Amino acid sequence: MAIYGQEGTVGPLADLDIRAYRHVLEHGSTSPDALALALGVSTREAETTVANLLRDRLLTSVPGSDGLLTAVSPRTAAAELVGEEEDALRRRLAELDRTRARLTALNPLYEAAGQRRGEVGGIDVIDSRDRVMTLISDAAGRCVHECLTVQPGGGRPAGHLERALPRDLALISRGVRMRTLYQHTARYSPPTQEYAAKVIAAGGEIRTLGELFGKMIIFDRETAFLPVWDNPHAGVVLREPSAVAFLCSVFGTAWSLAEPFATSYSSFTANALRTTIAKMLADGSKDEVIARKLGMSLRTCRRHISEMMEELGATSRFQAGYLLSACSPAAAPVEPPSTRAATGP
Repeated sequence: MAIYGQEGTVGPLADLDIRAYRHVLEHGSTSPDALALALGVSTREAETTVANLLRDRLLTSVPGSDGLLTAVSPRTAAAELVGEEEDALRRRLAELDRTRARLTALNPLYEAAGQRRGEVGGIDVIDSRDRVMTLISDAAGRCVHECLTVQPGGGRPAGHLERALPRDLALISRGVRMRTLYQHTARYSPPTQEYAAKVIAAGGEIRTLGELFGKMIIFDRETAFLPVWDNPHAGVVLREPSAVAFLCSVFGTAWSLAEPFATSYSSFTANALRTTIAKMLADGSKDEVIARKLGMSLRTCRRHISEMMEELGATSRFQAGYLLSACSPAAAPVEPPSTRAATGP
C-alpha cells in the first residue's frame, strides 16, 4: 500500500506506519493510546499513524468495541481503495481499444482509394503540426522495441528538449532501445548536454556525426516520421515496409560511423568537425551552405574557415580545403573550446 502526499503523489508507507501495522497484526487489536505506549511515541503521533492506516484501509474499527482497531489484509485494503477506480480504468482502456479498432478497420478502404488516385500506399502527409505531434506521441506510447531518431541542426531548443525528455525517459523505462543521432555541434549546446546526460544515464544511446542526412523518427521499424521539405509545420508518416527498412539501413550506416556523445571536450569531435568543413571547402561549398549543413551559425563557420586558412597560409578557401583534406585529422590539432570565443564550436 501507499500513502498520498499533500498534492496527491503516491509514496511508500512511513516507517512508523509499518511498525504500527505490524504491532496490530501481532496483538490482534489495540487502541490508539495503547499503540502509542507500545511504540514509544506521543499520542498525537499515534493518532496520525492510525489515521494514515485507516485511510489506506489497513486498519478498521472492531464492531461493538470502544475504539479498538484491527488489521486488514493488504489485498483487501487494495481492493477497497483502488478496485473501483481500477475497474473503471480497465473499462475505459477497453473502450479506447474498441474505438481504435473500429477506425483502423477502415485503413484498407483509405489505402485502396489512394491507389486509385495514383498515390503511394503507406504514406500520409499531415499538414498540421499539432496532428503530427499527436501521432508521434501515440506511436511512442505504443512502441515496444526500438526508437531511432535523427536530429540535425546542432543543439536543439531548450523548450523542445523539455517536452521530449519525459516521453523519451518513459520509452527507455519500458525497455525500448533508444538511439539518437545529433551533429557534432550539438555537443556545445548546454540544453542538449543536459538532455543527453539524463537520457544516457537512463540507458539511452546518443552519437554525433559532422553531417546528417535529414530529420526523422522511426518507431519499431514500422512507422517513420519525416519532415515536409517546403512546410516546416507539416510531416510525412511513412509505413510502407520497404521504405521504412531502407531508412533503418541508412540510420544503421550513419550510426556505425558516429562517435558516442560526451558532454566534455573531445579532440576527436573537434578534428572530425574540422575535417568535414575541409571537405566542403574542397568541394566548393559556400559558407552559408557549410553552416547550415553542420548546424552552426554563419559567424562561427566563418571563424573556423579563417583560422584554418591562417594556420595553413592558404590564399583561397579552395586551397585551404585541399590542404586540409590531404592531411590526417590528427595532423591539424584544434585548440579546446575553452580557449576560443564563446560563440559555439
